[in-house]
Formats: sequence, C-alpha cells, structure tokens
Amino acid sequence: MSQFYPQQTPSYPPEYPPENDYYYDEADYEYEDEDHFEAADNSIIRYALAFFGGGCLVFLCMSCCFLLAAGLWALDASVAATPIPGSEFGLSFDDPAYVQEPVVNDQTVQLVVLEVNRNVSLPTLPVVEGREWVVVTVELENLSNEEVPYSEKDFLLLNRVEDAYQTTSGETLVEYALGRGDLKPEQGTEGRLVFEIIAGEPELTLAWETRDSTPRFVLLQ
Repeated sequence: MSQFYPQQTPSYPPEYPPENDYYYDEADYEYEDEDHFEAADNSIIRYALAFFGGGCLVFLCMSCCFLLAAGLWALDASVAATPIPGSEFGLSFDDPAYVQEPVVNDQTVQLVVLEVNRNVSLPTLPVVEGREWVVVTVELENLSNEEVPYSEKDFLLLNRVEDAYQTTSGETLVEYALGRGDLKPEQGTEGRLVFEIIAGEPELTLAWETRDSTPRFVLLQ
C-alpha cells in the first residue's frame, strides 16, 4: 500500500507570525494617529470659536448698555434743558413779571398775582395819616411731586428804591388771608397778603422768596 502526500507549493505551509512576537498593522496605527491629531485640532478650533463668540457677545451687551445709558442721559438732559413755563419770568427786580402772569420758582411752585388793592380800609385798624394798607391777592400751585411749605412771610413789598415792607399777619385783618401751610403735589391755594406802607408810593414790586429758592419779582401796577 502506498501513501499519498499532497504536493507542497511555495505557499504551503501558510506563514503565520510567531505567537510571542508583537504584531501590528502599520497602516492601522498611522490611521489612529491621524484621528487623534484631527480631534485635537477640532477641539482647539471649537475653543477658539467659543472664546471668540463669547467675546463678541460681551462686546454687544456692553455696547447696548452704553447706548442705552447714553440715550437715557440725552433724554434726561433734553428734559432738563426744557424750562417750565413761567420759570424764566421775574428773575430780577429790573426785569419783573406782571400781574396775572404765572411765575415759577426753583421749588416748582407757581405764583400768580390775581389782584392788587391800595388804600384799603380795614375795620379792625384805624387809619393812620401818611400810611395806607395794600392788599394783594395771590394764587399758589405746587407743580412738583413733593410737598412744599408756604407762608405769607415769604413775601415782601418793595418800592422804587427797593425799600422793603413786610407783611402784616392778615388772619385777623382780612378774610381769606394766605397765612401758612403746606401744598401737596398738584395742589393749589389762594389768599390775601396785607402790607402797611407809606401812602402814595408810586411803584411797588412784590418780592417772593422761599428758603430753597432764589427770589421772584412781580411788578404791581
């Protein structure tokens, strides 16, 4: 009996790497390296884009805040620059306001002289030779948002050379005397001021000065 032996070819037996040797595919190793570097590059790009985007967002927010503040400041300046009607009248003795003309002081209180009566006879006081009584009817209105005090002592009567006459307490002399009190916001009052002056003064000016305001002047003729 004969045995059959298969014909051996150059590729037989198959070539296998030794079991204990480290085997790797160079192509696969290089591919893994390329993925690693590509991921690192993408991370750097993402960080850079995120940083750039955050910076742009902060810049836009700061710009909007700045523009808003500038707009509010310009609006406030424009409002402050617009004078209240009457606030520019009667600012000096030489340039007074007139009867029935509204005058507004620094506290945003408006004064209007409604009526002037000279040589008034007061039943409670005797007539003094060479003297006369003057009664001035005024209206006050608070245009501000805060409560403002008022008093008849805030008024003086000036002659041509600016000699001053003080008010006489009118509560016991005439009806509807101004007296004193407080004006709430958007509230008004009307009252009379009483002065005793030298008879025949040719020209009189009412001076109105409160503690927190410069004087205002109204020519009485």
